[in-house]
Amino acid sequence: MNYEIGFSPEEIGILRQSLDVIQISGKSARIIAGLQDKLDEAIMNIQFTLQAEETKKQEELQKMIQKDTVSKLKP
Repeated sequence: MNYEIGFSPEEIGILRQSLDVIQISGKSARIIAGLQDKLDEAIMNIQFTLQAEETKKQEELQKMIQKDTVSKLKP
């Protein structure tokens, strides 16, 4: 069963970094490796989403600029 926990991107990054410095023993090694993978995937998804949002904003801004430029050129 999976549970959603509301972490900010910064908190997720800190959690991921902390997994590199803890001491691991025995059976917990597999669990820690799984956590590292999950957090790496979450970080990549966050970065992809933020990039996509920024690209969309830039495209919308460009459309607005073009529309404004065209309307100023019309008599």
